[in-house]
Amino acid sequence: MFPVDKRSVQCLWLSAPDAIPALCFALDDMPAELWRDAPDLDALADAVTPYLQRHGARRWDFIWSMERHFSEPYGPLPKAQQTFMAGIPDMFLGAADAVAPAAATRLEGVLAEQAHLNRVRLHSDVTVAAAPYQYEAGSELPAEHREWLEKLFFAHGECMIPYFGEEAKGIKSMYQDVDAALMEQAPDAASRLRFSNFTNEEYRHTFQFFSLYNAYDPALPRKIYEHEQKVFRAYMDFKTDGTWLDYGIFNMLADRLGTYQAFEWVQSSYAPLARVALKAVKDERGHGNMGYLHVRDFIEREGERGRGHVQQRIDNHFYPFHLAAFGSSSSANNRMWRKWGLKQHSNDALRAAYHAEMSLVLDSLGLKVPVFDDAYARGMEAAAKLRKVARAGDAYA
Repeated sequence: MFPVDKRSVQCLWLSAPDAIPALCFALDDMPAELWRDAPDLDALADAVTPYLQRHGARRWDFIWSMERHFSEPYGPLPKAQQTFMAGIPDMFLGAADAVAPAAATRLEGVLAEQAHLNRVRLHSDVTVAAAPYQYEAGSELPAEHREWLEKLFFAHGECMIPYFGEEAKGIKSMYQDVDAALMEQAPDAASRLRFSNFTNEEYRHTFQFFSLYNAYDPALPRKIYEHEQKVFRAYMDFKTDGTWLDYGIFNMLADRLGTYQAFEWVQSSYAPLARVALKAVKDERGHGNMGYLHVRDFIEREGERGRGHVQQRIDNHFYPFHLAAFGSSSSANNRMWRKWGLKQHSNDALRAAYHAEMSLVLDSLGLKVPVFDDAYARGMEAAAKLRKVARAGDAYA
């Protein structure tokens, strides 16, 4: 018997940011007994293929959509094989000589369920001063740990709305106007559905991180919101040209980067951050996939001319920006975050893994990954200029 109930899939897929309605229609047609009798995912994909063909859906899309929602660690299916659409990068699967959770830490709930993930080796350049899950909200934190935890909060944001009570009336998300303008550009119903689902998940992220920050310090959400508004003004014009395609490319690269960043928190020494990490990772995978689907749709509509335009935007704009977004090779921030168990890998290690994954992503679209050294150098040069703008009057930028 196949370990995932078809009804569970039907509930999840249509509300996901990487929803492909044709897959959902195929499942509606497939008899439940055919589904239940499949011994594994490949056999299930074979069984559903006639129904996929009936609705113009792809077998590959069916497989990665199943793996994204139901492969380890999110469900009973084994490790995803379609790794750049669904899986956990191998660098996050742990090591034998990893830093163990603090002896006094009682693992239960999601912390126990994810304790095997991202248990990286001891660092050669940093002595780790805090174990996984060592501190809770309200714990007495070492002063230096508190300093670097707060810097991490400000660096990664996710506080697009600062309040969720009565005081929130009249305040809108800083991205609300951008989202409305993009929704108007959606080229078809499926794209509009995906983008609507995406914005809903972003609001959920805002609530999750608001709750995290509020438990740490009730004044923190407002401070991060004000900080993000300043950074938003500095970076938004650089990110995209405002078109549907540009935003699709941005999602494909930026939210994939978010997957790598959020996986760093799965073994965080600050347990409340670790609890939201895997949820954020799963969502960021879906957001990156949404961008992938929108870019793929554009190329299929526009042909080689469209592919050439996408390649140009990736080469000259997006790829340098996102390689640089991991931070510099000599980052003092990264060393301190690793020291206090708030991150697990160096910027260079994350960047190299991201580049390897993006090579697979772009190759699947008939695109070429930019030359690493050249793109990284150009990205760091542009990032230095942007930081000067973002830091004007903002100590945390």
